[in-house]
Amino acid sequence: MKRSWVHVFVLVLTVIGAVWAPGPARAQVGPEVNPDAHISWPPPVYVLRGTVNIRGTANLPNLRNYFISVRPLNDDLTPASPDFLPVVLPSTRAVRDGILGTWDTTTVDDGLYEMRLSVYVRGGQPVTHIVSPLRVENFPPPFVDIGQTPTPTPTPLPPTPTPPPPTPTFDPTPRATVRTAGANVRMGDSTQFPIITSLPQGTPVLLLGISNRGTGWYMVRLPDGRIGWMAPSVIDVAGNLSLLPLVPPPPLPATPTPLPTPTPPSGANLVAGVVVFDPPSPTCAETFVVGLDVANLGTQQTLAPGTVLLTDTRAADGTVQATTLGGFPMLMPGQTFRVNMPLTVTTWYNEVHRITLTIDPGNNIPETNEDDNVRVVEYVLQKGGCP
Repeated sequence: MKRSWVHVFVLVLTVIGAVWAPGPARAQVGPEVNPDAHISWPPPVYVLRGTVNIRGTANLPNLRNYFISVRPLNDDLTPASPDFLPVVLPSTRAVRDGILGTWDTTTVDDGLYEMRLSVYVRGGQPVTHIVSPLRVENFPPPFVDIGQTPTPTPTPLPPTPTPPPPTPTFDPTPRATVRTAGANVRMGDSTQFPIITSLPQGTPVLLLGISNRGTGWYMVRLPDGRIGWMAPSVIDVAGNLSLLPLVPPPPLPATPTPLPTPTPPSGANLVAGVVVFDPPSPTCAETFVVGLDVANLGTQQTLAPGTVLLTDTRAADGTVQATTLGGFPMLMPGQTFRVNMPLTVTTWYNEVHRITLTIDPGNNIPETNEDDNVRVVEYVLQKGGCP
């Protein structure tokens, strides 16, 4: 009876050795590895669990972006799926012998995987590097009690590579720190938007979302509570970026037509008119449209297109919760144009919010009267699905 248990144990060890046999491993080594586009950690034939910092280099000339993906393998190390699953969001920042990204392995099933680094360059073909096989084991199989049967001596396995120094406990909350001196925070996801403020190097900011327009810009909350947008080139991001929602940014501001110098006199007069909400009751974290009627009640046509600045503040303390811009064309005397501005507010539900709409905030359009360009309305933000 004891001898049969020994045979079973030896058979289990033999199967384990076959799964991890080094022959089919497909990590690129030697001259095939591009020193400016490769994964240096984790190495092939390595067990991963929990949150793993993926190290390496993505530093090709004319770098556009890079990302890391994985796909499962069968026990014979053939692909179990034709598709790779992204585990690290695309990044435009060059990395040399550093952290390429962080993978939370608990988001996939335990098993065998291969990992691929894809580096894209402007005007050239992408460069990839694959490390395989890797084993994800967040839930190890339970220990099997074999009673009083003597424990056989297992066949020695290849030595496990020495892991890097332990990393601090991972905080999954998406966040960022200003990388450069005097980083600009803007009203939208482009340098065409006005600057809200500039932050010194090292200032922490909270990430709220990423632009769904594909620009890579992040929507952030400033230390004083205001909300703005920052380019990925001026901040260092951390945390689980897969938790960030895709957020629609404000529409691009209209480019004003250059006015001749000196500015000729004008009889135009822009007036802020009716304000409507669609839907009528704004809800937390759900996009609604604010429409403002802009009318030219003067005697002459406006000399250029214009913009409308929308600012959403908490009525209780006056802190800014959201901003956006809208645009309108040149208006003939007596003409009215409705400016529709999408807006999403995610803070202070079941409270009164105050929206201030300012026509031509930079005073770029000559008018006979500048005192009727502002409209203020209030609403109560509904809770909706916000936590």
